[in-house]
Order: sequence, then C-alpha cells, then structure tokens
Amino acid sequence: MRLKKAIKGAAAIASLAVAGGIYVNTVFLNDGKAYDNVTPVEHIEAHYVDKQSVINALNTRSEIVGLTGKVAKTIEYHDNAWYGDKTYKLAATGTFKLGVAISDIIVTTHGNTVKVTFPQPKIISVDIPFDKAELSKDVGLLRKDLSEAELQAMYGKARAGAIDAIKRNRQAFEKAEASVERTIEALIMPVENVKNIEFTEAQ
Repeated sequence: MRLKKAIKGAAAIASLAVAGGIYVNTVFLNDGKAYDNVTPVEHIEAHYVDKQSVINALNTRSEIVGLTGKVAKTIEYHDNAWYGDKTYKLAATGTFKLGVAISDIIVTTHGNTVKVTFPQPKIISVDIPFDKAELSKDVGLLRKDLSEAELQAMYGKARAGAIDAIKRNRQAFEKAEASVERTIEALIMPVENVKNIEFTEAQ
C-alpha cells in the first residue's frame, strides 16, 4: 500500500495491518523514523446459533396445537311405511384440535438466523363422544326402535361429517398456522444467539 505524506507538525498512523493474529502499527513521527509496535490480538470468537439447542427447545413438546374448536353435526334417519313411520335425529357435538407434530418441523441455522420449515397444520384430534350425542325420535306404534348397531352407524356418519366440515374450514387452518408460528417463536427466541427466525412452508 502506498503511504500518504504525514501531516506536517503531527504524528500520523500510516498503516495498520493484521497478520497472523498480530497488529503491526507503523507510526511515522516528524523525524521521519518508523517505530513498529507489535501487540497480540485477542482471539475473536463468533457467536452463532447452536442447532441442537434449537432442536432441544422444540423437543420440550411432542406437538404444537394451533387451534382448538367446537364442532357439531346432525344426522337424520327417516323410514316411512304404510304401517307406520319412524324418524330419528342424532346431534353429535365435540371438540377438535389443529396443529403440527414436532417431528414434522425441520430446522436449519445460519449465523444468528434460524430457518423453520413446517407443513400446514393438520387435525390432531377429534373428540365427539357417542354417549354425549342428543337423540330424538318419533316412532310409530307398529314400528321397532333402531338397534344399537344402527344408532352407532348414525353416529359414525355424524362423526365423519363433522371431520369433513373441519377439513373444509380454511379459516380455522389459517388461524392454526399463525398460532403455530407464534408458539415456535416463543420456544426458539430464548435460545442463545438467536436473532432472527424465518418460516417456510414444507412442500
């Protein structure tokens, strides 16, 4: 490097170089003589995110529930005959959970940034107790009641219909996804050296 002329009447640092972990300061004074001061440089340690620490933070849970909601489905059964009619109505109610399994979350790290990839939330559980279903009926005098197996079949249809309604509720899944992101942030941000989290959707 070409050195510029020192300012007249003052001492100036003409060059500063770092080589092999040593600062070499060459100072030119007014007398034109050079004096080299050699000073050891302390080792500068980079502080990056430890990927395993992030994984450990997530593994404090087996799943992340993004949304809990209620669901209801009513099934009707009609059988009309010349000797009498019978009508049944079964109203099944319960709750559901949408979320993501921790095993489905992929984590990569770069410097102080954590990249998190997870799939769209899915149905984690649906709880619609058969014994909590409300049953109403209108059975003619000459007609027999439905059997337990037939009532179970009605309940099965109600439960299947409820699950289908959950799957078609896009607003519920969007809310669940946003909630899952917030929960992941709350788990990862306290990890040492984490400065930024980026989310991507699994393909």
